[in-house]
Amino acid sequence: MNTFGELIQAVKDDLSIPLSTSIFSDDLIKRAINRAYIKAGNLYRWSTLEDALTTSTIAGQDYYDFPSNWQPDSAWKLKVDGVDYGDPLVFKDFLYEVENGVPSGADYLWSTQWKRFFIYPTPTKNGINNIEIWGFKTVGKLVNDNDKTIFSDNLKECNEAIVLEAEAILTKKEEKEQIGQFRSLEAKQILSIAYSKQLTNQNKYLRTVSFWSVPDFFK
Repeated sequence: MNTFGELIQAVKDDLSIPLSTSIFSDDLIKRAINRAYIKAGNLYRWSTLEDALTTSTIAGQDYYDFPSNWQPDSAWKLKVDGVDYGDPLVFKDFLYEVENGVPSGADYLWSTQWKRFFIYPTPTKNGINNIEIWGFKTVGKLVNDNDKTIFSDNLKECNEAIVLEAEAILTKKEEKEQIGQFRSLEAKQILSIAYSKQLTNQNKYLRTVSFWSVPDFFK
């Protein structure tokens, strides 16, 4: 069950929908699947949605737009002129630092605010592809029968969750509330387990050595 067409057929099979029906039209089923897909894609920060952008500094400008297909506040890493700016600050903390003369003494600061990111110090010259930023895309709409989800190649069980959530949306429309709630809960459990597996795999590559050398003051 990898393609949009297969997801549509799975929903029809599970709900025993005949080839032609006035209750669940093909367009209605497709819309339900896309609604479910958006829910699943935005529930967690999936590795398959990680993305990177290269853009250029503009003299006197300290904020820049995310790509239109990125999730809000999803940027997690920034480099300008090859310098790693570290972890982003909460936006209000960024403003406090900049407005109060950077009391922390940091050389470089950055923050995200919805679908923009801010950097300090403000660039003094125009650059050429000297900003590198990493973030997370949103899922795209499924249109053609052969379209795949972000889960189709590596997390196929999540496609089952999309089918269940789409069925929950459709059965709710038919006022079978309890059936829909059970399907929706099962869908969330599948997605939660899949994301936990992703985190487990990512943790294999986390640093095991501290960045800092800390003396033992109490030996």
